[in-house]
Amino acid sequence: MRGMSATWAVVALLVVGAALRVVQYSSDASLWLDELALARAVVSSHLSALLTQPLPFDQVAPKGFLLLQKLAVLTFGANDHALRLVPFLCSLAALAGFAMLVRRALPSVAAVAAVTFFATAAPLVAFAGSAKQYSMDVLAAVVLASLALDLLTRPVSRPTAWRAAVAGAVLPWFSQPGVLMVAALGWPLMIWLSADPPAERRRYTAIILVSWGVSAAIVTVVALTSMTPATREYMRLYWADGFASWARVVAFDWPWTNLRMLFASSPGSYAGLSYPLFPFYPALAAVGAVVLWRRHRRVALVCLSPIAVTLAAAAAGQYPFGDRLVLFLLPFICITMAVAIDAVYRAVSPWSRPLALTAAIVMTLPAISPTASALPPYSVENLKPVLAHVQARKQAGDRIYVYYAAAPVVSMYDEDFGLARGMYAVGGCHRGNSRRYLDELDAFRGSARVWVIFTHSLVTYREQEDMVAYLEAIGRRLDHIRVPSHTAGWSLLPSEAFLFDLSEPARLASADAQSFALTGPVTVNPRNTCERGPAAMIQPDF
Repeated sequence: MRGMSATWAVVALLVVGAALRVVQYSSDASLWLDELALARAVVSSHLSALLTQPLPFDQVAPKGFLLLQKLAVLTFGANDHALRLVPFLCSLAALAGFAMLVRRALPSVAAVAAVTFFATAAPLVAFAGSAKQYSMDVLAAVVLASLALDLLTRPVSRPTAWRAAVAGAVLPWFSQPGVLMVAALGWPLMIWLSADPPAERRRYTAIILVSWGVSAAIVTVVALTSMTPATREYMRLYWADGFASWARVVAFDWPWTNLRMLFASSPGSYAGLSYPLFPFYPALAAVGAVVLWRRHRRVALVCLSPIAVTLAAAAAGQYPFGDRLVLFLLPFICITMAVAIDAVYRAVSPWSRPLALTAAIVMTLPAISPTASALPPYSVENLKPVLAHVQARKQAGDRIYVYYAAAPVVSMYDEDFGLARGMYAVGGCHRGNSRRYLDELDAFRGSARVWVIFTHSLVTYREQEDMVAYLEAIGRRLDHIRVPSHTAGWSLLPSEAFLFDLSEPARLASADAQSFALTGPVTVNPRNTCERGPAAMIQPDF
C-alpha cells in the first residue's frame, strides 16, 4: 500500500471512528449504576472534598479526572451530557493521537490495520459516552507511548526532554494506569538513553526519569490514602478475578480466562472486544509481538512493556488484569495485531500484491463485525424508556415498588418523569434471602395497580425471577416493558417494569411469602454483598 493511499485510508478511518463516538455521546441513555455512583460524588461534593476525601459508595478515581468532571458540571450543569463530556473529548483525542503514533511507528499496511482496530473497537466507542475515567486512561497511554517513542527514536533536545518530563509527571494524576505506564516506559528509556555517549543526553534522561518516578510515587501514596481500608478490601474482592494466584496459574485459568474476556464475548464483561474466531486474534497479537521485537526493538519496548508490567502487577496482587481496568492496553494490542497482518502482507506481496492486500483485509474485517453488526449508541441498563412508559400509563392511586438496585437510577431521574421520592417505595437488598423480597411485595396486597421496576438484577441470584413468579401467582399482570441493554456482543442486563393487579382474593389466597418455592441461591459471593458499593446508595423503605 502506497504512502498516500495509506494516508487517505487513515483519514477515512478517523472520520468513521469519530462519527461512532459522536453517535455514542449524543445518545440520551440513562447513567447506569457504575456511572451513577461516581457521578453522584461529582455532583454532590464540593471540589475541595472531592479532591481530598475518600469517595462515597466505594468508588475510586484519579484526582485530575475528578477535577475535570467537576469543572464540566459547574460549567454545563449537572446533566448526563456534562458528566460524559470529558470522557468523550478524551476518546476523540486518543483516536487522533493513536493515528499519529502508528503512522510514525509502523509501515503503511500495519498503520491502516491498527487504526481500523482502534477506530472500530466497540469498548472504546462505548466508553466514549460513559461518565467514567477509562477513555482518559486510553488517552494517557497513547500520549505517554508517543513521548517515549520520540525519546527513543529521535534526538533529545532540551524542550523535548522537559516536555516529556512534565507530561509524564502530570498524566498519572489523571489516569491510575498512568503509574503503570511510566513504570513500563521508564526502564526502556533508562537503558537506551543513558547508554548514549553525550553527557547532556544522560542528564535529560535523568530529569525525565526522576520527574516520572517522583510523581508516580506521590500519586500512588495519594491514591492509597484516599481510599478507606473498607474500600480497598471491597475493590480487592470485586476485582479478585483479575489477580493471579498459584492455583489459577497451575490450572491454566490465568491469564487465559482474562485474555478471553478481553478479546471475546464474555458474560459480565463491559469492555471485551467481542471478536469472533477466538483464539485467532490473541494468537495474531502474539505473533505480532514476536515480529515487532525482531524488526523494531524500540517500538516493541514501547508497546510490549505496558502489557508485561500490567501482567506482572496482577501476578503481584497490585493491579487487576481484567475488563475495563485494562482498556488502556488496547492501543498496544491493536498495534501487535496489525504488525502480524503486515508481516503476512509482506510475505505474500512478492508473489501477488492483490492477494497480499486481500489477505490483510480478510484478517482485519472480522474484527469490525461486532461494531458493524451492533452499531452505537450502546446502552447499559437504560432505565429512561422504562420510566417514560410508567409515566405515560400511570394512573391516580397507582403504587410503585422499586427494586433496590434500580433505586439509585430512579432517584436520579424521578422528577424528570413525574415522580417524587415519596411516590415510590424502595426495596431492600436481600441477596441470599429472596424470601424477604416477597415479604416486601406483600405490603401491596389488595392494590389494584402496582408497578414494579427492575434493573441490575444479577442473574446469579434469580431475585427478579422469584419476585415476578410470586407476583404472577398472587396477581394478574396488566402491563410489561423490557428495554434490553444494547451492546456489541456483551451479555448485559435489561431494565424492566411490570404492572400487576393484586386485588383479586382468590389469587392472593393461592400463595404466601413464607411457603412460595424459590429458585435463587442462599449463599452470596463476598463481592456482591448488600452493604458495600453502588448498590447501597439508596436506603430502603422497608
